[in-house]
Amino acid sequence: MKSGALRIVNAISWRLHRVLGDRIVYGGLLGAARLWRRAMVKPVYVGIVGSAGKTTAKELFTGMLSKYGQAAGNRGTFNNIEEIAKGMLQARPGHRAFVSELSEHLPGEVARQAALLRPSVGVVTVVKDDHLAAFASREAIAGEMQALVTSLPANGTAVLNADDPLVLAMAAASQAKVLTYGLSSHAELRAEGVSSVWPDRLQMTLVYGSQQVKLFTQLCGTHWIPSVLGAIGGGLATGLTLDECATGIAAVPPFEGRMQPVTTPEGVTFIRDDFKAPLWTLDACFDFMKAAKAKRKIIVIGEISEIVSKKGNKYAKAAALAQEAADIVLFVGPWASSVLTARVPGRAADALQVFGQVRDAARHIQSITREGDLVLLKGSAKKDHLIRIILARGNGVACWRDNCQRIIFCDVCPDRLKPSGMQAVVHPSPKDMPTMLSTPLVAAPVGEPDGSQRAMQLIVGLGNQDANFAGTPHNVGFEVVDALAQAWGLHWEVSPQAWIARGEINGYPACIVKLRSDMNLTGTGLRQVADAMGVGAQHCVLVFDDLATPIGQVRTRMNGGAGGHRGVASALQAFQTNGIRRVKLGIANDTSKLDWQGYVATKFSSDNRQAIDAAMPVALNHIVELISKK
Repeated sequence: MKSGALRIVNAISWRLHRVLGDRIVYGGLLGAARLWRRAMVKPVYVGIVGSAGKTTAKELFTGMLSKYGQAAGNRGTFNNIEEIAKGMLQARPGHRAFVSELSEHLPGEVARQAALLRPSVGVVTVVKDDHLAAFASREAIAGEMQALVTSLPANGTAVLNADDPLVLAMAAASQAKVLTYGLSSHAELRAEGVSSVWPDRLQMTLVYGSQQVKLFTQLCGTHWIPSVLGAIGGGLATGLTLDECATGIAAVPPFEGRMQPVTTPEGVTFIRDDFKAPLWTLDACFDFMKAAKAKRKIIVIGEISEIVSKKGNKYAKAAALAQEAADIVLFVGPWASSVLTARVPGRAADALQVFGQVRDAARHIQSITREGDLVLLKGSAKKDHLIRIILARGNGVACWRDNCQRIIFCDVCPDRLKPSGMQAVVHPSPKDMPTMLSTPLVAAPVGEPDGSQRAMQLIVGLGNQDANFAGTPHNVGFEVVDALAQAWGLHWEVSPQAWIARGEINGYPACIVKLRSDMNLTGTGLRQVADAMGVGAQHCVLVFDDLATPIGQVRTRMNGGAGGHRGVASALQAFQTNGIRRVKLGIANDTSKLDWQGYVATKFSSDNRQAIDAAMPVALNHIVELISKK
């Protein structure tokens, strides 16, 4: 279109856009987008679906097309129907294409979004387990994505991944032309000679018919092949040549938080894959790190999503694989302690470490990293915001809230410099702890007939010092150790950090402790007391409430993960071991399943109170049996 005519068309479109602005206010956003879509004949409308890679495919697509004519797309990763509508209103007659990712998070969503977008080109990347909770199977997820393919007109193009059987099967449902892509020999658009060994980026040879073109991308990892080839397949469908696609793709940087390299002034390179972390995506990250060339390789893993059952076991399996790919592995979050069972015999103790808070992990990584290190950050942005590990190196963050649920990254958050979240607690050094009590904390060991000595036993009840928690499920640990001290005639001493009762239980030197801190910080105070006494994790017994055990039942464990109990997780993290004995008193009932957070902080009903009181003698016997075992 000649420049004069284009100016006239643009002027008309802007006037129409102002009219539609009124419709947004009075008639609704979706109605405005539908009208605007009818007016915009020139741009090619493209839809992209897939369990992974669709945002990167969209960014590659728009970046590639922008080199040869303007392109627009939905904003960032915002792919609900309202955000798609907002993006559609940014399309102009001068644009070559409008590209939008669609969301398959609920049944019927893709069909609804496709009806609004009315695309003539549809790209499908892969079908995996994302959103599995909303669907019965991967086949059901594929059926949801197929709604994009069936929405395409007969003169449109479906661009399908030939390497994924569930995606390839969608070809049978398409009335549009089908263009297949992948590594498979039968794919029309193929990638050959694929390589991505850090510090080199993803490269390949594109093969399309008789054409062969070398492609050098800026991406990290071979798992981006479906995104790259899907974008190129869409580019071919909009009229670009293979050479133009390769040139355009080469100019597009990685999308933020998707295997994005960031190098600090100290020469430490972080690979940010911290937007989301479904379980099935970990293998690709580990493969990348295993092949990478770097002085040292470090993997940091936060909240893993899309785990339906046996969460602790799957965390431990992930830890085992991560240790094969890196020199140092760190897990962060409430389930981090589950991985301690996966320590590799013979490796240094600090090769696998766990942290409950991102703040603590950031401090540790700052202390150990050096020039030439390659650090992978793999997490879920709404849960853990691992980008704070990088920001903290330059004092670029003061907010350490867990699970803030904001979708934006912290570097653009207006509240990132406002101190918030759980702050570090300063405890006295172990050498100062005994002076806070009326007599020294360390008790003399008791001798055995064979000349050996019985070690001090540290029995720790988990609870909260706030009087409002008295008589609630979350303070059962306190109640049990109170009963234990009374049964054995031990008296409580008070320090700023804890209530402590000392003496002998069944002939063993014992120290009963109730920490005067938030339950989630149990580990910090417990480690201080244990160090002051000169005992280790093997001498500790944790006593606490358990939501996984029916109310009134008592169970004993010699080791294992925290099972989601943050107080226990804090203790395991403080000692960096899962080898702490524990006595669990069950508090679970039908009410607890409905609102467990409210339940654990609400006083027991009369029936539940009776069940707990009846279980107290049993819990005391379990403790005595534990500390009496050699």
